[in-house]
Amino acid sequence: MKIFFGIAILFGMAILAGPAGAEQPAAPLVAGSPASALLAERSMGSDKAPITIIDYSSLTCPHCADFHIQILPRIKKDFIENGAVRLIYRDFPLDGAAMAGAMVARCAPPHLYFRFLDALFETQAQWSRAPDPGRSLARVALLGGMSAKEVEACLDNGPLLEGIQAIKAEAHRNHGINSTPTFIINGVKHSIASYGAFLDIVNPLLDEAKKKKP
Repeated sequence: MKIFFGIAILFGMAILAGPAGAEQPAAPLVAGSPASALLAERSMGSDKAPITIIDYSSLTCPHCADFHIQILPRIKKDFIENGAVRLIYRDFPLDGAAMAGAMVARCAPPHLYFRFLDALFETQAQWSRAPDPGRSLARVALLGGMSAKEVEACLDNGPLLEGIQAIKAEAHRNHGINSTPTFIINGVKHSIASYGAFLDIVNPLLDEAKKKKP
């Protein structure tokens, strides 16, 4: 898939530019444009939750897949569904395949976004390590209801590519993020390697929030 390899080349050029080049913001998107809609914040949970988690992940990162497959379902059940936690997902692609995956997920209908992420993380070993990752990624998208033309148009969307690069550059600039998964929990950077580690971070924050309630 020529478009996929074009993304890989562009992504590689951004990496070779080094930290200073990576921090250059992309051209601003026109409000209301298709790209700006695709780049809208993707989150789950109440915006009134006392705890906000920003999840910076790469779709080809095995540790990110472990979090989304093993840990996040428990967080959703125990904390997100009851309004205690809001989770915001932000793309931090580490390679061209991850960038392509991030683009395809954002081209899916917004209400299916997290289902696409789940599918991409669950099949990560298959599509990301295939001889032709772009074709394998397209197959996953087709199973999710996207047509071949929609996938091709998505991967050819320059403003979307630049917007995701800008999200990554902002994460590096504002939070010093250079690896995944990395989590910003109520403004503080953390790593979460287990559900127990998550509880150690979140329970004290919930206790503090309860004390502040009138």
